[in-house]
This record gives sequence, structure tokens and C-alpha cells, in this order.
Amino acid sequence: MLVIDILIIALALTGIALVARPKIIHWQQDHYSQQLLENFQQGEGTITFSPDAMVVDGEDIEYFDDMEGYETSPTSTPPPTSTTTSTTTGTQPTTSAPTGSVTEPARPTPQPTATPKPEPKKVTVKAIGRILIDKIGVDMPIAEGSNKYNLRVAIGHYTPSAGLGQAGRSVLLGHRMYTYGRHFNRLGEMAVGDTVVIDDKQFRYTYTIDQIDRILPQDLLKEIYAPADGSRLMLVTCDPIRVASHRLLVRGELTRTEPLP
Repeated sequence: MLVIDILIIALALTGIALVARPKIIHWQQDHYSQQLLENFQQGEGTITFSPDAMVVDGEDIEYFDDMEGYETSPTSTPPPTSTTTSTTTGTQPTTSAPTGSVTEPARPTPQPTATPKPEPKKVTVKAIGRILIDKIGVDMPIAEGSNKYNLRVAIGHYTPSAGLGQAGRSVLLGHRMYTYGRHFNRLGEMAVGDTVVIDDKQFRYTYTIDQIDRILPQDLLKEIYAPADGSRLMLVTCDPIRVASHRLLVRGELTRTEPLP
């Protein structure tokens, strides 16, 4: 009987741990995200944590780690033509730059990796801005870089893309998350005509959504490096939730720039 009682207690404790773990991780993520926002608003805007903290379910099979190699590698030719399903108010993106357009940098080529890079002892995340989407309840820091550590606590700016509010295409990536309302979990609710607000240290940029696409993962880099006319924003996450067979792209045009007080 004693053995059975011990087994029952062990199973009960295991169940409690499994239920509590996601809630603890969510609390940690929210805490660090809020701290990063506050640090950004008050000064330099960095936080530091352990690389094995707040691991996001599925992050090792999503595109974010695959994107890391493209941020610092040599340039190469663009990837092949993509297949895209779109909701838009205008024409589809073209493969050649229109007159007067701003063209993104050539797509970098990832370096071969013979062995996995060792985990750092500490991870530092640096914020460069803030993203607010009232319709889906997003109010998060924007970190420089789209690596897996940044995306645990922030929305990541893909470094080779245009800066916030600048000419070209600014690309922001975020986890879809499994819990309703977290990070870009509700990005699929966005529609043409909705707005996204981006703050940096000096300005508030308002983008109006004009196109929504669902593409295959292998087509993502072509969409990122396609020619961009004016100042554009592209929000990227996995789709559908938990399946992640496609990528959801929510695109917008800069329609207002205001100085911050």
C-alpha cells in the first residue's frame, strides 16, 4: 500500500507541475517583457537572462532560428519565386522594383554549420522600440534581432530589413504562441484597414494594413527581400497555431509620423 500511495502522490505532483509550468513561464515572459519596455523608455533598454529560461514550445522547429544565419552572412542572389495567397487593397508584390522604389539589401546566404553553437552563459536582449496593436491587445517591446532568445520576451526586428519608420520594408517577427492573446497569437484577426503603431525613442509611426498573405516557409525570404516602395511594415508569424505549416504576413504602409513628447 505504501508503494501505491507514493506512486499516487508522485503522479499528482507531476500533474501539478505540468499544469503550473506554462503559467510560470508566461509570468516570467511577461515580467521580462515589461521590464524591457520600462528599461527602453528610461534609458538604454536591455535585459539579461539565462539562455535556458522561458523556452517557448516549438521554437526549435519554427523559422526563427533558421533566420539567425541570414542576419550577419554575406550577400547572395534572391531566393526563387514564391506562392502567395493574399488579401489586399492593391496589386500583388512584384519581382522587379518599380520606379522610385526602395530596394531591400540582397538576401544574405547562411553559413554552413558543422557543429551547433554552444549556448551563451547569459543572454542580453536590447529593445529598439515598442509595438501597439489595439485590435488584438498587443503592447510589447521590439528587440533588435530575431533570434530565439529575443522572441521569448519581445517582437524581433529582422536586422537586415529597414529600420523602424524608415524607407524600405521593416520586418518584425513574433511567436504565434499557444495561449490566446499572447505575443502574435491573435495576428490572424487583423484585417485590411487596421492600424499598427510603432514607437522608437523619437517618433510614433502609424501603419495601415493593406495586404495579408499566407505563404510557405521556404518563400519567406523572397517576400522579405522583395522590392519595397515607400515605407513599409511586415509582421510575420507562424500559421496555423500549433501546426506552423505556413507563415502569416500582415503588411502595411506608413500613413502617419508624429514626434513623441
